[in-house]
Order: sequence, then structure tokens, then C-alpha cells
Amino acid sequence: MKIFRSIPLWTSLTLFLTPVLLWSQENNEERLHALINEALENNPTIEAAAQRVISVEKSISQAGALPDPRLTLGLMNLPVNSFAFNQEPMTGKLVSVMQMFPLAGKLGLNKEMAELAKRAEEFKQQETTNHIIAAVKAAYFNLYAVDRGIETVLTNKALMQQLVNVAQTKYATGTGLQQDVLRAQVELSKIEDDLLMWQQKRVAAAARLNALLNRTENAVIPVTPVELNLNPPAETNEALTETRPLLKAWQKIINRSETAVERKQRDYWPDLTIGASYSQRDDLKNGAVMHDFFSATASINIPLFFKSKQRAAVEQKQADLLALDAQYRDVLNNVRADSISIAAELERNRKRVELFEGGILLQAEQSLQSALAGYQVGKVDFITLINNWTMLQNYQLVAFRARADYRISLAKFEQIVGTNIQ
Repeated sequence: MKIFRSIPLWTSLTLFLTPVLLWSQENNEERLHALINEALENNPTIEAAAQRVISVEKSISQAGALPDPRLTLGLMNLPVNSFAFNQEPMTGKLVSVMQMFPLAGKLGLNKEMAELAKRAEEFKQQETTNHIIAAVKAAYFNLYAVDRGIETVLTNKALMQQLVNVAQTKYATGTGLQQDVLRAQVELSKIEDDLLMWQQKRVAAAARLNALLNRTENAVIPVTPVELNLNPPAETNEALTETRPLLKAWQKIINRSETAVERKQRDYWPDLTIGASYSQRDDLKNGAVMHDFFSATASINIPLFFKSKQRAAVEQKQADLLALDAQYRDVLNNVRADSISIAAELERNRKRVELFEGGILLQAEQSLQSALAGYQVGKVDFITLINNWTMLQNYQLVAFRARADYRISLAKFEQIVGTNIQ
């Protein structure tokens, strides 16, 4: 409110304004970048997404591994009348091993599905990270708007106290009205109430930011600097399907489902099982020497019931693929609609900032300056002065809110298109 500087009666009031407007030369962008890095390191949701990637990664080697071999230990033809190993020639101790080998590239397809699942989870992790970054930005810019509200209210409180003093002085000298003193005192009480409201808002805004940073809810967050750049969005010629992690995750999910169909089709092919066994025999009581036996087997399963089993499994996976494809198209349509909506919101907030900072605030300042000059010479009553002054303060708050809303919209836009998120 530089307008007071040209009016001698109000020169002392500017002392309350200068500290508010020029108190800090800190950079909001540097502070926000530090908070984002803290969230990337400490946010539990991001940590959970990272652990899910590790979990899915561990399934890749499992998917490509052979089934566990089967070891069998047994006794053969043990006579029950004596349970002696040297009574009958066919009695022996058996050890056998069997291994099943999936054919037709089944293991390779299993591994490919696991790798695609991992890629999808990685894109989900990136989507989660972008969501948290956008949330940190939104929380920070909300805090910025609240801080400007508190500063404005504190400035208003100091100025209104001066107005009360001026009104009391004019009333004491017979040049003012008692109702002006009462009105100024009422406005001062309203400002006290506004201050309580803004302080409560800051507690809530700080708690939200602390939650995203995984801090304690009452951790101290310094007052945000006044200066806040608009930072227009970065231009990109890439399609949303190439930039948005969510859409790329869906593409990998569909690729995995396509591979799952192919994998089930391979179940029409049998699997090979190879076995080997060794039977150890004791020499008989009559002195006969008993040699040990070695046996080997090879077997395949026969998909005899393919119509009710393998074919149904393939059709099930095909239906799953069609469902996923429909879901992906719905997600893509919503993302495109959201990008258009947020782009329009971003442009609207940009125009609001230009409107208030380029015209409305200047006009409100001129109006208040005129009212102040008129009040000093008795041409403007105190009510008009208060109304003009209140109008300017409200417009200043709206201007700060518009700038914060623009940056919040920009954060949402960057998240939706998946570019320049930091």
C-alpha cells in the first residue's frame, strides 16, 4: 500500500508495511525443491511403491525357473513275514529323481510376463512419485496463500489501530464523529477474528505438508517468501501416451495380458517329465549275489480334455485382455479430458493474476488514495474510507490466492501430462 507515502498524515503507517513486503529475499522455488527432495526420500507412499517394484522383480527369476525336481525314497518288495532285506531277490531300497520340463517356450513366456509386470509397476511407481510431488506443491502453495493472508491481516490490524487513533483524535478536536470511532473499533475486532481464522488455516496447511514429508504434524514450517513466479508450463510435442506414467503402465499391463493369452495357448502342448531311479539289493541268505538295478523313464502329459480345460483357459485370458483394453481406453479418455480441463483452469488463473495485478489492484489503490485525501479535508466520510480500504485488502488477498491457484493448477497439469514435474 505505497499510496500512503504521498500523504503526510499517514506517513507513519508505511512503517507497518515495509517489513511485510520486503522481509525476505528467499526463493520459493529453492525452498519448494528442497521440500520435494525430502518427500522423495521420506514419503511412505513412495517407499511402498518402491517396495512393490522390488517385490515384482523377485518374481522374474521364479517365473523362468524349472519346477522343483521330485525325490522319492522307497522300499521294494519287502516280505512282511520277516521284513528281511536278504530273503527275496526282488527286495531293494529305491531312490528316484524326477524332473518336469515345460515345452513350447512356456518358461520363456512366464518370464516375459513377469518382466512386463515389473515394467508396469515401475511406471506405477513413477506415477505415484509424480502424484506426491504435485501434492507437495499444492500443499506448499496453499500455505503460501495462507501466509499472505496472515500478513495482510496483521498489516490491516496495525493500520486499523492507526485509523482508530486518528478517528479518536479527530473526535476529540471536534472535527470527527463518535460513530467513526465506533466503526473503527468494530473493524478492529473483526480483524482479530479474521486473524484467528487464518492462523487455524495455517495449522491445517502446515499439517498437510508435514504429512507428505513424513514429519510430525506439529513440525515448524517457516513462513513462505512473498515473491512467487508463475513459471509457464513447458511445451511438449509428445502424446500423453508417451509422457504419462499411468498410461505407460496400462500399456505394459495390456502387453502382459497379450502374453498371458499366448502362454495359455502353449498349454495345448504337453510337458516332458524325465525320471531316473536306483534300487540297491542285499545279497541273499543262501549266498546268491544280488546286483543293484538302475531305471530311467520319460513321460508326457496328454491334454485329452482340451475342450473343457485348455480352450476355456485361453478364452478366459482373451476375455481378460478385452476387458483391460476397454479399461485402458476409458482411462485414456479421462486423462485427455482432465488435461483439457486443467489447461483451461490454468489459463483462467493466469488471466486472473494479470487482471488483478495489472488493473484491479491499481484501481483499488487509486480509489483508496482518493478517499484518504477526501477524508482529510472532510469531503469523504469515514464509512467510505473504510469500505475502500477493505476492498483493497480483499483484492490483495484474491491476487495472492490467484497466483497460488495458478501454481497449483500448473502442478496438476504437469502431473496429468507427466512432464516437467519437478
